[in-house]
Amino acid sequence: MAFGRTRNRRRQDAAQQKEAVKGAVRSHGPGVLKALALTLATGLLVWGGVELRQWALTSPRFDLAAVSFSGLQRASRVELLRLATLTKGQNLWTLDTGALERAMLQHPWVRTVEVTRRFPNRVSVEVTEHVPVALAVLGELYVLDEDGEPFKRVTSGDGLDLPLVTGLDREGYVTDPTVARERLRKALEVASAYARLSPDKTERLSEVRLEAQGLALVTASGQEVRLGEGDSEVKLERLARVRKELGQRGLAAEIIHLDNRARPGWVAVKLSSPVSERNGTSTR
Repeated sequence: MAFGRTRNRRRQDAAQQKEAVKGAVRSHGPGVLKALALTLATGLLVWGGVELRQWALTSPRFDLAAVSFSGLQRASRVELLRLATLTKGQNLWTLDTGALERAMLQHPWVRTVEVTRRFPNRVSVEVTEHVPVALAVLGELYVLDEDGEPFKRVTSGDGLDLPLVTGLDREGYVTDPTVARERLRKALEVASAYARLSPDKTERLSEVRLEAQGLALVTASGQEVRLGEGDSEVKLERLARVRKELGQRGLAAEIIHLDNRARPGWVAVKLSSPVSERNGTSTR
């Protein structure tokens, strides 16, 4: 009888263990399966990503086929491609646009540049160049842009015919470039106002001379206009009236003073030889 009770007890324990296993599977099974599925999916994604990257970096579909430029005036396409070492066949995914832009900015005429990848196989380059507005004597001759920045040395191939800004030496520019650029900007502002208020090509501006007290203008005919400091537009409008008056009288000025600080409205004129004499003719 004792043997029969022991066997029944074992059967009960086995049944209880079986039920416990079933319960554990019911409660934890879905979570385990979900974790396994997630692990498998992650593995597939990583593997797929590696394969996709390898394909993108080696596929001929992404080989650079064309580079388009916009905004070029003085810089050339060939020069910029050479600076950037950009050639056909390079994989578009491996191009570092920031490095390409920095390389192209080494060209003296390039002010800003933006390189954009156009998938699958093109690159576009948008360039903004410096606009030359004057030349400056800073030891050597430099080209100034509209911000007064001497952005390059003048070379024989530049073919520029621009007013000259003088009175500022290289040492002064290097010692305090901020102050120097501000003086150059003011000189350019006066040159721009002169071009707007004195459209007569016979008095085309040749030089803007920076002086200790203000500045002076020199025209292509050699006429000197001393503006001094401040109120440049008012003085240039007065200059136009003085020239008109002199022209009506058949006179020409060698020097026109508009820089009387005590009496700003006063104008002093040093006359040159009469027009008739300068032209080598006689009125008699």
